[in-house]
Amino acid sequence: MATTSLNFAEIPEKELISALKKSDRNAYREAMRRYGGAMLAAARSITTQHAEDAVQEAWISAIAALNEFESRASLKTWLVRIAINKAYNAIRSQRREVSFEGLEAQHDPLADAFIPGGKFGTQWGVQFQQWTDDTPDALLQAHVLQECLDHHLEDLPEGQRLAITLKDIEGLSPNEICNTLGISPSNFRVLLHRARIRVFGMVSHYEETGEC
Repeated sequence: MATTSLNFAEIPEKELISALKKSDRNAYREAMRRYGGAMLAAARSITTQHAEDAVQEAWISAIAALNEFESRASLKTWLVRIAINKAYNAIRSQRREVSFEGLEAQHDPLADAFIPGGKFGTQWGVQFQQWTDDTPDALLQAHVLQECLDHHLEDLPEGQRLAITLKDIEGLSPNEICNTLGISPSNFRVLLHRARIRVFGMVSHYEETGEC
């Protein structure tokens, strides 16, 4: 029986899951509103060409498996994992190899930017340009820079792109990401660190030259 009187935009996830298991259509719409963006972003990190199809297939699979969902992970993590698996399936159907690139040192263009010392054992060996606004977050609101950022994210090695997308853009916790991607915490830290360096370098170059 549908619970149409509920304001699904305000209910906690536990109640949303309960409504989903009762096949409430309003709950389905709310779940898509809350988590569809994260699912699409994760799928696009793997294959831009098949991302939307992968997300659609992920929703079909998730709805069919809802009664088996035991809330051991968050609903968002579970849905993102399904979307990632569907994206990988799309790639494998074309017989393309998938791997977690980005752990090798040659993928880090700013590897020499650090020197020993500092609070965390290393510190910047070079000084980057000052931001034109108060914070990097404010700078990233610029439309042109956002397009440049999107371009550079697409060029990241797959593992780095997934790490930074799921952590810094979609807000998943490190444990959720490691479980979703099936990687160790140490590998995740390396991937995220190198992805952030690439993005930091891009923003610094943009700030200095005005070019992507």
